[in-house]
Amino acid sequence: MEEYRNEGYPCHHRHKWLKYLGCMFATLLGSFLAFYFVANCTMNHFMSRAYAMSEMRKMDKMMMRDFEKMDKDFDKDMKSFKKSGMFIRHRSAIEFIKTPDSYKFIVDLTPFQGNPEALNIEVKDDQISISGESKINTNNSESFTKMSQTYSLGKGAKPDKISKKKVDNKYIITVPIED
Repeated sequence: MEEYRNEGYPCHHRHKWLKYLGCMFATLLGSFLAFYFVANCTMNHFMSRAYAMSEMRKMDKMMMRDFEKMDKDFDKDMKSFKKSGMFIRHRSAIEFIKTPDSYKFIVDLTPFQGNPEALNIEVKDDQISISGESKINTNNSESFTKMSQTYSLGKGAKPDKISKKKVDNKYIITVPIED
């Protein structure tokens, strides 16, 4: 036995390399298992419901901050737009009134420079369509106005007896109702 322990014995070098290979294999296996353990713990943490919920809350807060900022910017832009004079609040050009004996459509002629000729009135299949178009040229600009409204007439309406008249800057269209 003593003779195997001597360095001069030919198998001693083989055992030395086997020791190194065994240590290298054990180190690689230990490194792999450590990496696997850390990766598995990290994935479990990221996949946990609590972590996902906290991340969703963070995202919601970020989105709400962004929406609030966009809303403030929009309000600021609208205020400056309104102050610039380019923003004109629009109200309906046609007012509809139903009386017991007629339907009345009162058209504001202001956008059409008081010209009832700019209006087009069509009656078709118990419906009345009122449309108008106007173009204004000034020194350096053009302004276009276009509107169209269609109303359903109820039973008993007599569109063949329609009457139209201009009063000041209003154009009154009357459709009689008969029982």
